[in-house]
Amino acid sequence: MLKRRSVLAGAAGWTIVGASSVRAQTWPSQPIKIVVPYIPGGATDTTGRILAERMTALLGQQVIVENRGGGNTIIGMELVAKSRPDGHTLLLGTTTLATNAALGFKQPFDPLNDFQPISTLVDITDLVALGNDLPARTYAEFADWVNKQPQKVRFATSGIGNQPHLWMELFKTRNKLNMEVVAYKGAADAIRDVLAGHVPMICDVVLPTGNHVKAGRMKGLVVASKERSTVCPDVPTVIELGMPDMESAVFFGLVAPAGVPRPIVDRLNGLVHQVISDADVKRRFADLGFFTTGSTPEAYLEKIKFETARWTKVVKDNNIKVEG
Repeated sequence: MLKRRSVLAGAAGWTIVGASSVRAQTWPSQPIKIVVPYIPGGATDTTGRILAERMTALLGQQVIVENRGGGNTIIGMELVAKSRPDGHTLLLGTTTLATNAALGFKQPFDPLNDFQPISTLVDITDLVALGNDLPARTYAEFADWVNKQPQKVRFATSGIGNQPHLWMELFKTRNKLNMEVVAYKGAADAIRDVLAGHVPMICDVVLPTGNHVKAGRMKGLVVASKERSTVCPDVPTVIELGMPDMESAVFFGLVAPAGVPRPIVDRLNGLVHQVISDADVKRRFADLGFFTTGSTPEAYLEKIKFETARWTKVVKDNNIKVEG
């Protein structure tokens, strides 16, 4: 009896593995959809389209982008989380996989258990830039100036609770800087007020603010990356300033619904690495202010977990509240 059960269990296991292998061999059997959880236009949409274009060429099967903006990316993420896990519906995942949970948003899915990470794709680093009328050029001069002010120094961001805002809250706490946020509805309005001298500084992703730094309309203080940005290469990194614990970025990656067979996950991971190793793709991403990354599925999951814990603490410590 025991022998018979063992044979049956082994046969069942072989059937499951065998079925996964067959699905992987026939994948993709139809066009692949990459859901971008933002409206068309902008760097996120462009990133998804670059990926889709190159995947189409590599697979010989059409890969299309479907924009599902709204709900702070929750609408698009829910569509993918509840899709059939066959590798034909994917998500261009963003930092909101971590920050939405950190902010306590109600989500009709579990971002850690209802998705299968495939690979990280690109990072776009945070940049702190100062108005030209602020009397500081180096970080040491800036910190000294901030802490001599009778009131909190204001910094502009493109929105409450987004990754650059959370990073700046961490940055000011870590360096004991007496500062407070002024939140705008987008980067354009925040940049305008810094250029006009209404707010002394801004923290946002490196584009478009970095273009103003490069043109001399603002002064770059620091970028939160390991390497200097090609957008504003004269701005020092957090590593150069002796703050390796402050390295951070808005990160993008490819994600599938949980339950996609491992052979398909591995094929998708290989495709992403092929795409981002292409010299022309690297150049196009660099023009957008991105660093190409790439990882294993396991490393991507660990990154999401780390960022969720990191920003959850920042939200709690600074009593940040956002409706969502």
